[in-house]
Amino acid sequence: MLTFLRRRLFQGLISILIVLSIAFVVLNLSGDPIRMMLPPTASQEDVEAMRKSYGFDQPLIYRYFTFLNQIAHLDFGKSVQTRRPALSMVLARLPATILLSFSALFLAALFGIPLGILAAVKRGKIVDTLAVLLSMVGQSTPVFWIALILIYLFGVIFPVLPPSGYGTAEHLILPATSLSLFLLAGITRVTRTSLLEVLNMPFITTARSKGLKEHVVILKHAFLNAVIPVVTQLALQMRFVIGGSVVVEAIFGWPGLGQLLAQAAFARDYPVVITSTFFISLFIILLNIALDCFYSAINPRIKLWE
Repeated sequence: MLTFLRRRLFQGLISILIVLSIAFVVLNLSGDPIRMMLPPTASQEDVEAMRKSYGFDQPLIYRYFTFLNQIAHLDFGKSVQTRRPALSMVLARLPATILLSFSALFLAALFGIPLGILAAVKRGKIVDTLAVLLSMVGQSTPVFWIALILIYLFGVIFPVLPPSGYGTAEHLILPATSLSLFLLAGITRVTRTSLLEVLNMPFITTARSKGLKEHVVILKHAFLNAVIPVVTQLALQMRFVIGGSVVVEAIFGWPGLGQLLAQAAFARDYPVVITSTFFISLFIILLNIALDCFYSAINPRIKLWE
């Protein structure tokens, strides 16, 4: 187990290094942030002086190794725009993104898993047809379109919920619902498909022949053997939510990491973009390791040390 964790952590560090290196190169080739900070009337001398103060006058390869040394010491520098430490800016936004992400995933799992089970049990009936239709529509509808519809319905026509903002449970409902409706479609589809495969296996017929109640056969025998693809789908959805919530956070004015990353990318605020990318990559890698450990816990045939 410890050997597995050490190996995965080492692989994770290499992955983070590669991602950050790509981000560094892309950001440094995308434009000059100094020009964006100064007014158009600034003289060339002012531009050069500010470029030197930020270290942008150094060769790219020198800046890259300086960058690696700073990352190794968890020194992400200061924001080009605000001059505040980039690390503190990102950490201040993380709780909002985590709250939104887990709320959306909880809602999607709360309704998606039972709906997928019901669709598999009632295969070919109206419930199954509606669940399949919901999955198709949900996964083909852009998240921003779902968000705009919810704002129009519950913020304009029936103004019962705030269309934007942060701070109360009411502010969380619309953005979390927007994300969860998209996630729910995938969870429902995977749960249905996985459970249908298990229901056709011989041990399910044996369990029924013993006279076990149908809900015991479905939940205890069938679903527990079909849960690994469902857990994998939940992990994939969490990666999407953490890394791809930029649109939803922008639409609802949600002060999360996605909104900060989008603003920093447009402003070419290198330290903030790098810091945000680091935390997103770190979260995804830790999620993958936790997922592997969970596989071993729910399925003894999967041995991490093999």
